[in-house]
Amino acid sequence: MENNSFRPKNTGTHDIFTEVSMNEDLSDTVSSYPHTFNKNTEVIRKISFLGLLCSLISALFFASASFIVAFVTNVDPMEILVIRSCIQLLMYVPVVIYKKTSFFGVKGERWFLCMRAVVGTVAMGMGYYSFRLIPLADASTIIFSCPALVTLFACVLLREPCGVFQVFTVILTLTGVVLISRPSFLFGVTSTDQVSSAQRLQGSLIAFCSCIAAALAFISLRKLQKTPTSVVICTFSIASIAFGLIYLFIVDNFTIPICGQDAILLVLCGVFGTFGQFLLTTALKLEDAGPISLTRTLDIILAFVFGVSFLDQYPSWTSIVGALVVCSSIVSLAIKKWKDKHRSQNTSLSERKPLKNKTTTIYNSVLPQKAE
Repeated sequence: MENNSFRPKNTGTHDIFTEVSMNEDLSDTVSSYPHTFNKNTEVIRKISFLGLLCSLISALFFASASFIVAFVTNVDPMEILVIRSCIQLLMYVPVVIYKKTSFFGVKGERWFLCMRAVVGTVAMGMGYYSFRLIPLADASTIIFSCPALVTLFACVLLREPCGVFQVFTVILTLTGVVLISRPSFLFGVTSTDQVSSAQRLQGSLIAFCSCIAAALAFISLRKLQKTPTSVVICTFSIASIAFGLIYLFIVDNFTIPICGQDAILLVLCGVFGTFGQFLLTTALKLEDAGPISLTRTLDIILAFVFGVSFLDQYPSWTSIVGALVVCSSIVSLAIKKWKDKHRSQNTSLSERKPLKNKTTTIYNSVLPQKAE
């Protein structure tokens, strides 16, 4: 007998997206509990391009938060994660209290809620560390390649279909990751590289582990059918604070930032991440996930811009080609999912018409015929 324990209860339209590691696959990683729009929301949805505008602004916020992590080098990345999670928790706890929802989530989904919190913390923590080892653009591109891995994990864990196209995008994404990591046994050692070959390989592996953890977090989100997003974010923030403080206590690397530029930037990192997530949530309520995911490639472009403008991180030709390969994989996945969604909607509409005609025929057949 087939095991349906990992099969999602509802694979239809999703309405919210929870940011795990600086960006996320928008087609597969939105939480899927049902949501009914009120009249005000329906009026807002009629405003053209508002959803795309919110998504573009959220990409700017997310890229700015990632830049701050790479820029503030005298503070441990895990401490930055703790500070950001504290700010995020302060902003979302009032929402949970106001809505009178439980901080422990919905019964039957608590294991997946814990899984999402743990792997989400691992994903963001590793992503932050990768920013310190390799250029910001390279790390961001590898982390943003998680949509292809989400498709692969959804096939294995959720029994979702995985065809030739999905396998091709996975191979395409891995090719882009190899080009960015540029292992010495394939490309040799170049004197113009800003980081050593060993450091580049280490940072690329950490970024790819962050990508894997983010993909697993997205899979766990697919099982949170009824848990409100505010509860998911609060649980993730609490886990990040707890594991972050334990790690900083073990390595004895906890420092209190003095008032000044670093303190302001750390607060801005938390604010940018929280508002970026809010805007992305709003964008996914106003627009389909397919077009929104296309705008998310702006994060990679902004990472290149910030790296060149402020960090003096000039990309090599392999990094540029690898980023283009990964972006093409993300765009192709988004376009295919958008087409599949509209095809399924058109199919469902076409199936209703014959049913209506058949019902009319049966109804007329039982009525007494008018004598001629």
